[in-house]
Amino acid sequence: MVLTELGRAFSMTPAVVFERVTGGSQDPNGLVGLVKSKDALDQMGAEQLANSVIYNDTAYDVIDGFIGEPLPP
Repeated sequence: MVLTELGRAFSMTPAVVFERVTGGSQDPNGLVGLVKSKDALDQMGAEQLANSVIYNDTAYDVIDGFIGEPLPP
């Protein structure tokens, strides 16, 4: 992705942000508020289905997005 106004280019990696534990219970894994790439989810053994992720028997509501890393100028 290129932001012409800034004159910068970024590589984009699919990711999710953990919004909350589904059902409002406690977060035993400390993931709420964190951003994880799809590769990181795979390495963790987490499973994503639509806007939910299951990790260690805990369901999370997530938002799909991207992690942008600046490329050298």
